[in-house]
Amino acid sequence: MADGGETRPERIGGYVIERRLGSGGMGVVHLARSVAGRQLAIKVIRREYAENPGFRARFRREVEAARRVSGAFTAPVVDADPDGDPPWLATLYVPGGSLTERVDRQGPLGAREAAGVGAELAEALLDIHRCGLVHRDLKPGNVLLAEDGVRVIDFGISRALGDSHRLTEDGAVLGSPPFMAPEQLSGDGEVTAAADVFALGAVVAYAVTGHSPFDSGRGLGDDPLAVAYRVVHEEPELSDVPPALRDLVRLCLAKDPEERPEVAAVLRMAAWADTRAQASDVRSSPAWRGARREPPTPHGDGGRGEPPAAPAARRGSGRRGRRWAVTALALVATGAVATTLWLTRTGAGGEAEPTDGPTDRPTAAGPGDPAVGPWEIDLREWGLEDAVTSGFRCQPVPDEGLLCSSGGQFTVLVNADGTERWRYYGPRTGGGGPNATVLGDSILTQSATGLAALDPADGEVRWEVDAPELRETLALGDGTVALRNGDSTVRVYAADGPERLGGWETPGRYITDLLGHGDRFLSLSREDETGADPQLELHATNGQELWPTPLTPPPEVPGLLEAIGMDEEAAYFEERDVDLPIATAVHRLDLASREWSRVELPEPTEPRTVLADGLLYASTMGGTFMAVDPAAGEVLWHRATGVTTASLPAVSDGTLYLSDHEGALHQLSAEDGRPLATGEPHPGTEGPGSGAATPPPAVGEGVAYVPTLGNTLYATPLDEPAA
Repeated sequence: MADGGETRPERIGGYVIERRLGSGGMGVVHLARSVAGRQLAIKVIRREYAENPGFRARFRREVEAARRVSGAFTAPVVDADPDGDPPWLATLYVPGGSLTERVDRQGPLGAREAAGVGAELAEALLDIHRCGLVHRDLKPGNVLLAEDGVRVIDFGISRALGDSHRLTEDGAVLGSPPFMAPEQLSGDGEVTAAADVFALGAVVAYAVTGHSPFDSGRGLGDDPLAVAYRVVHEEPELSDVPPALRDLVRLCLAKDPEERPEVAAVLRMAAWADTRAQASDVRSSPAWRGARREPPTPHGDGGRGEPPAAPAARRGSGRRGRRWAVTALALVATGAVATTLWLTRTGAGGEAEPTDGPTDRPTAAGPGDPAVGPWEIDLREWGLEDAVTSGFRCQPVPDEGLLCSSGGQFTVLVNADGTERWRYYGPRTGGGGPNATVLGDSILTQSATGLAALDPADGEVRWEVDAPELRETLALGDGTVALRNGDSTVRVYAADGPERLGGWETPGRYITDLLGHGDRFLSLSREDETGADPQLELHATNGQELWPTPLTPPPEVPGLLEAIGMDEEAAYFEERDVDLPIATAVHRLDLASREWSRVELPEPTEPRTVLADGLLYASTMGGTFMAVDPAAGEVLWHRATGVTTASLPAVSDGTLYLSDHEGALHQLSAEDGRPLATGEPHPGTEGPGSGAATPPPAVGEGVAYVPTLGNTLYATPLDEPAA
């Protein structure tokens, strides 16, 4: 059975699935009914996360936390199986959309309605805190607007009040920067109930204005790095918050958690603001005067039924505190919101479907014919709900057209004029598989049973290999491909047929990165459970070990190394912060001498560095770009371009290509970062992943193919840029 082309289960546990309600980066939510007819919302964790022991433990805590909370303004847990395959959680279904959907659809709430939402949220937080929990991810998307009041959902990152210091798990930042308290972002103190008060103030401000009080006013163009910095270091922008709510919100958004009111005081102030029109009435109310925290007593709340006051926030110290002093608040939230792929399928999985292309576009040019002219595709025509979060990528195929794919689930070859030639579907239950790529005169992509080589002319399968546990990375060599099948096994195949040339295993370890170049492949593995003890091995195409012993990173590396790429001489890595997904330095590993060299980046960047001709190009979504020569050990240039919501970059023939939040193509000199050319906007229609980075442009001979934040793909001729 399918929803919008996406296969869904018939039943989960003892519940009948009716339809899909929505999705996020970690799971899909279905509407279901019990035998007695009660409607439920069932959250099902994606398989790629369920297979991670650390994530499964986190989900188990979410279930436990949600079961402990049962107030009027939270959605009660009905059933769950955190150890199932896949894990799932069933809560009572709450008709009505989220606060985000309500504001997007009808605009901001009025002051009185927003005050009512604030009061109900405060009451929900009282219930949560009475259970000894901190929600830690209160945001508009986690606030449902039912007919009888709000419901707070998603306790996925909640923590016990006595164990609220951890900011990350499984390498991901937990929370949403516009609604996170400063202490959450900086790691300078414990994350207590006061963090939820901060989030409540930000949510109320959003409800009444339509944006976070820490947005710059550009909305979707705001760089998460900049938003995080403003949360910690700048005052909120509250000029468009109505006077009756402005002081209440400002008090909740105090930088120091000790200066924020208790939740009970917020409840009283919100109710007072709901009945008064002027801020002066709020300020003169007893609730306002008693809002500031009193010193905690040994017996907690003095009989009011509220949790004891949280201990004062402690300032960070040691290496972590010093690192934050340097990096300020570089935070990346590109993976915080994600959606699943919607595919309308008419053929069986694993078969290519010839297509005639949309009727409102020019007649298809033949293979190798020049482009008819500029074109643009709404990617929803391909069943793609949101290119930003679905792993969508494109690459030119010489003399054939443009190859596009999305996380191994589908592959499309587009003719030069924008008409679709054929489409091939991977496994219906796919997701997280490798993107399609060109090797020799074939196209490699995920199939229903493993890996398939397709004929570019018609999408027919030339050969196929069985790899039921195919992972997301394909490493290409000179006419060869290495793939991971399972956690610790690598196989190498020839491009011209399903001949297995060799392979290797790392028993008891988990291979996290795989690189290839020429006739060599480099793998990085870690301990299966903990991710510790990273080791690198260099292999020939037949699987022979080329180093006498595995290599470990330099002991002085303070962060995590993640692979960027490999060339004839070296392999290149990003050094990522141990707590946040940011890159702070780059490393070069000489494959002959096995010596390491390190270059610290001038400022933290998102983990999106690209390799081209031995140079590394790091960047941020805020439009800052820098070039590093790792062999020389120096930063060649560092430039703030002003590009808003910069996409992942592509490098070709001495030029950096990237798009902005309106879909305009920017060309920068790879030599010094100078702006060379800027194209016309292609805004499209923003998708649910619009806060994340757009896929990189694909650059062919005289043409660039540009995915946009607005979920379109367009082709534009490349004029010779001005010198």
